[in-house]
Amino acid sequence: MLLGWRMRVASAVVSFIVVFGLYCSEAGAQTSPAASTAAKPNADSKPNADSKPADTKSSNDDTGFQFGSYGRVGVGSDLRGGTPEKVEVVSHGSRIVQDSYLETDLYYRFRGLGGRKLTTVTTLAIADALFHYTGKFDGSLTLRNMYVKAEVNANLDLWVGSRMYRGDDIYLLDFWPMDDINTVGAGVRLHKDRLELKAHAGLNRLLDPFQYQEKEVSDPVIGSQTVTQLDRQRFIATTHATYRVQGPAQGPAVKVRGYGEIQAIPEGERLRNDNSIEVLAADFGYAVGLEVGAWLPKLEDHYSSSYINLFARFGQGLSAFDELQLPKGFNDNLQLFPKAKELLLGFSGNYELPWGAVLAGGYTRRFVDADPNDMDRDDGWEYIIDVRPHVGLFDQFQAAVDVSYQARYPRGISPTALKALNPAIFQFAPMLIYSPMGQGSYARPQLRLYYRAAMLNEGARDLYPLDDPRRARKWVHFLGVQAEWWFNSTYR
Repeated sequence: MLLGWRMRVASAVVSFIVVFGLYCSEAGAQTSPAASTAAKPNADSKPNADSKPADTKSSNDDTGFQFGSYGRVGVGSDLRGGTPEKVEVVSHGSRIVQDSYLETDLYYRFRGLGGRKLTTVTTLAIADALFHYTGKFDGSLTLRNMYVKAEVNANLDLWVGSRMYRGDDIYLLDFWPMDDINTVGAGVRLHKDRLELKAHAGLNRLLDPFQYQEKEVSDPVIGSQTVTQLDRQRFIATTHATYRVQGPAQGPAVKVRGYGEIQAIPEGERLRNDNSIEVLAADFGYAVGLEVGAWLPKLEDHYSSSYINLFARFGQGLSAFDELQLPKGFNDNLQLFPKAKELLLGFSGNYELPWGAVLAGGYTRRFVDADPNDMDRDDGWEYIIDVRPHVGLFDQFQAAVDVSYQARYPRGISPTALKALNPAIFQFAPMLIYSPMGQGSYARPQLRLYYRAAMLNEGARDLYPLDDPRRARKWVHFLGVQAEWWFNSTYR
């Protein structure tokens, strides 16, 4: 019953977008000669009901195999002879010290009946496990995307599979503040002129006793076997609506984007360590968001354009947590809704100048979990602001400096200091950049040499265990090199 009406709402939204997209396509075909011409197959195909998918690639077509990638790799020292660490007291800190990471995107684009575009997308991700550094020939490998996208008509796309489903990010924090969904499901996209509508519904089931548990039972034939004790899927549905209020697509322009999300999980029973049954109640969550963005045309010889995006998001219950994160801080009934809440306000911007650029980002966030403790240190406010100006030097070399400040204001007191402590970190990171693609904050690849100094206040150092030697270090350093690139990537 908990999932019933929410599934019906998601189905109704998807059905509306599909029907509206078909209507828009028919109307556009009747009134727009350009749209009619664009819908025709190329001259090499035969436009009749018995025509087969085109196997050849014309000079003005984008069919065939394509490759894309996002990656970063780096190495450095903490100037004490050890491995540098990322220091942060907020949920999403500055992206100065980051683990190496690679995504490889493989696309195959072809055409079906009537010249409709079809695309398969496969993204293989490899986490930080460099053989030349660890000496171990292993690594963490996973599929981040595996889906098929099909064009129904010039205005309507459908997709089915497993994918990252994201909007605009705050680059300096490596953070998508309004929507960063990892889902296995299906979705629809309608785009016509200034309007874009998207909807999706999917499921996940984490391999954790919160959603999945197995147990050993006796078997009269083979002695024992493993059976499923708990199996409850988490349902996620999202909707997006973006409208370009004014201006051409290349800018100057303004857009408004709305976001909605619902999540639900059914009840279940799991075994405690003493083999007694613990009932997990059904739970629910929702989120709403709003984004306002504006951008300018690109400057000559610049890879990036100037823009600013403002974000606001409110989530409650399950939607106050990442869908891949194990929730914590439950109420007495082991539920999150309605007490768990998250409010987030953020911004991301870039201003391109003839001699350089200024990239900035930040957010403030209030989080409250569902447990009955009103003085919980998990609850409270946090914020971060990060600014990175670039200046062109000579050839394709640039100088930049990343300056950030982050702080948390927890409700509870420190369990060791027995007083209120507000953790905070100030970071300063000058860098020398070689950017062979030219000027612009988002020109990639970039090869960087940089130094980072971070000052941790008493509250930040108090987060380390009592016997951890890092409690005594007010300053943390990093000196290293990094390369970052992206091209033909699925969301960049």
